Amino acid sequence: MRVIVTGGAGFLGRLLIQGLQEEGVKDIVAVDVAEAEIPGCRMVQGDLAHDQFLPELLKENPCTIFHLASVVSAGAEADWEHAIDQNIGGMLRLLEECRRSEHLHKVVFASTLAVFGGATAGGEVGDLVKQTPSGTYGTTKAIGELLINDATRKGHVDGRSARLPTVIVRPGVPNAAASGFASGMFREPLAGIPSVVPVSEETVMVVGSAQNTATCIRMLADIDGSLLGQDRAVGVPGLSATVSEMLEVLEVVGGPEARALVTLEYDAATDQLVQSWPAELDDSRGRELGLPADANLESMVRAYVEMINQ
Repeated sequence: MRVIVTGGAGFLGRLLIQGLQEEGVKDIVAVDVAEAEIPGCRMVQGDLAHDQFLPELLKENPCTIFHLASVVSAGAEADWEHAIDQNIGGMLRLLEECRRSEHLHKVVFASTLAVFGGATAGGEVGDLVKQTPSGTYGTTKAIGELLINDATRKGHVDGRSARLPTVIVRPGVPNAAASGFASGMFREPLAGIPSVVPVSEETVMVVGSAQNTATCIRMLADIDGSLLGQDRAVGVPGLSATVSEMLEVLEVVGGPEARALVTLEYDAATDQLVQSWPAELDDSRGRELGLPADANLESMVRAYVEMINQ
């Protein structure tokens, strides 16, 4: 079976592809707007919302499609039109081409806990809590989840959505995510580079390691659809942690010299967006379906250190 990964050149896409290759998957196609090379993987450079490469990729056999391509949180707030075009337009194009195909394709959509907000801001959420997103990014992801549910109900795809926690520690350069500081407060100091945190030390976030998140996305593709029911969105297990707790772990892993490289410089726009997200996740449904969870915050950071030192 062919596996297609949109946003495949991103760090999570690459990690997902690496895991698939380790499982023995041979026919992997990575789709991305960026030009890139991934060993053992066919690359297609293109814009999912506008370019016409999907019919050719989908015509031979049923495929499993991991849809990771997205305009992320702060980027979506800064450019509403681009976010709607890519996040909703890209999803509509993908589902339409699957509907037109002669095969039933499996679609795993990378969603986010930012689909929650409003009255649930700063509280606990679970898979059955009403979605009231407080940002453009969360809104587009909530729409994507509903489209996945409806396309599955209609028999156009076998869909499922993975609601991701904030993923730490993201390697590479910072992206346009409002949550990016949660990676930056580890990534930069552990490399001897100063880092700025734009929210207070009391801010709580639901976080998960890159490795566990990629594993959960892969595993969600293999879960029997009958176990998911009509709502195909599943909360990927994550842990709640304050910024203060994150900084304590940074000091444990990197020493006081790493902690000294972090400064707090409040930014109202970033804080407002982050505070609109849940502070706690009831991930019991995901765990009951067999999705694994990180042991603790320190294990997430040490997994990142091990990854970059390989």
